[in-house]
Amino acid sequence: MKGLIHGFLLNFATLGSAFAFQFDDVESLARDLAQKPYRGKEDGATLPKSLELMNYDQYRAIKNRPEGRLWQEEGLPFRLELLHSGYLFKRPVKLHEVSGENGEVSEIGFDPQRYDYADLIVDDDPKSWSSLTGYAGFRIQHPLNGGSEQWDEIGSFVGASYFRVLGQDQRYGLSARGLAINVANSGTLEEFPDFIAYWLVKPKPGDRGLTIYALLEGPSVTGAYEFQIVPGVSTEVDVRVSLFFRNQVASLGMAPLTSMFLYGENSRERPFRDWRPEVHDSDGLLVATRTGELVWRPLLNMEQIRFSAFEVENPRGFGLMQRDRNFTHYQDLDNPYHLTPSYWVECQGDWGKGKVRLIELPTPYETYDNIVAFFEPDEMPEAGEALSFSYVLKSTMHLEEGLSPERVVATRVGVDPIYGDTRRFVVDFDGPTLRSMDKTSAVYAVIDSGPNGYITENRCFKNEQTGGWRVAFKLDTDDHNQDPVELRCFLKLQPEGQTLTETWSYQWLPENKN
Repeated sequence: MKGLIHGFLLNFATLGSAFAFQFDDVESLARDLAQKPYRGKEDGATLPKSLELMNYDQYRAIKNRPEGRLWQEEGLPFRLELLHSGYLFKRPVKLHEVSGENGEVSEIGFDPQRYDYADLIVDDDPKSWSSLTGYAGFRIQHPLNGGSEQWDEIGSFVGASYFRVLGQDQRYGLSARGLAINVANSGTLEEFPDFIAYWLVKPKPGDRGLTIYALLEGPSVTGAYEFQIVPGVSTEVDVRVSLFFRNQVASLGMAPLTSMFLYGENSRERPFRDWRPEVHDSDGLLVATRTGELVWRPLLNMEQIRFSAFEVENPRGFGLMQRDRNFTHYQDLDNPYHLTPSYWVECQGDWGKGKVRLIELPTPYETYDNIVAFFEPDEMPEAGEALSFSYVLKSTMHLEEGLSPERVVATRVGVDPIYGDTRRFVVDFDGPTLRSMDKTSAVYAVIDSGPNGYITENRCFKNEQTGGWRVAFKLDTDDHNQDPVELRCFLKLQPEGQTLTETWSYQWLPENKN
């Protein structure tokens, strides 16, 4: 199979000007690849031992030479920094350039002259690595935050099917993935499909966007991807996907997002004695339904895995958001969490019935991503079937101001001082409409609880300190029922009954007294 797949890719790389390479060609590759048995990393080139066993510090010692960047001296709006294989990136991927009026394809062979190995200490000579057949991935550079002479990193594609993009004045935090397989089933091993080849379309002077094609392969699925990246204040990526299934999967995660939440203002306690008030790349999941409802779920870092699901049909979108932008809430200059973007998935076309899934994994360290969100269709494609869908991924810090203006801005949970098994919830809502209402306005809170939760002391009042509105209530649970309690809350206006805000959603676990 190794020779067959590599030969197939080589044929596309040597077709010259016979025809313009496009998405249909990647679809053909993915469709044919799905008919072959999966061979995994055996199908990639074997790395030299020093690269395969390389640690983090050794990998960082490999420096990219400026003159080694793709399109460095051609006066184009984008440049690509090609990343070296090694450390965690053990399966080299094929890179191709698509250029010229006829869309000619040429493979970008590995070239050690792109790198400076002067600070690297390994057993063998890096010059012997010239036999490498690919790269770990690439970074994208574009003048975004300054003048035309300042080249900023605005995205990267490296590792499995992970990719990240940045908008103006943003710093890396969460990531996107091409696909998530078997994440939502605790009894099934997760699969990590890889992007095994990319086709990089050479931009023209004056182009606002960059087009990238990718071929994905995993044990159960292959796929063709098109990414059209347009950088800006909010960088947008139009994503087109065609999947071909070798096997039926237990759980299919479409447009998956991955982030980190260590603790925030709603956390019961910090996992260790940290000096920072909050540590997270994202603080909540936002889901937009076709009916117009917006649901906000604050994130948590618990002692066990939490699974949540929001049933939707043809969702408008969903995203992992960093809603808190106040630096004083983080106090971290090395890791500016107040500048990490939100990732919003705007679903295109008919996605059908399904669930927006949220998985929250326990973690003691901020270096580990522990949050996953994606759309899971109710009906899983069977072996031999195909599935196509598209969406727009937006990397933003300001989208919510228009998407959900009347929103939750803080969630706090405490213990009742008299009854130790009772929890006190304080939820703050804010937005231009809420701020325009004075304390005499007939605003009230609608609070719903699961069958083993009992709501008492529902109070809704103007927060004179912020201009928003606050909801305060108590929650008791059935001592003989330790099931999670699902809570919902939103604000309405009497007497019209007009809904004013998005819906706050929270899952409380009685056994942990969170």
